[in-house]
Amino acid sequence: MLNIFRKKPKEFEVELLDESIKFNVISGENLLSSALSQGLKWPHKCKVGSCGTCKYKLIKGIIKPELDFSYVLDLEEIERGVGLACQTSLRSDIQVKVKLLK
Repeated sequence: MLNIFRKKPKEFEVELLDESIKFNVISGENLLSSALSQGLKWPHKCKVGSCGTCKYKLIKGIIKPELDFSYVLDLEEIERGVGLACQTSLRSDIQVKVKLLK
């Protein structure tokens, strides 16, 4: 039986401040995977949180780390709002700074 009352997944908006780009992330998807699936050239290597290449700086909004960022980032970076896109779930719309690849 088709469930016509299925709830639509929640989406959050991401604004890349330095790039003047906005895109949406579906709840449950990480920031990096969503950006890559939409054709953005977000810097990355491993996609599992061990290389640190997918760093971004959170300017505004609420995220949920999927692992402890301190395995890759130092305390100073974390205190400045730096996170790993491959290990970030969104809890609200966010604004971030990241330098996309050309």
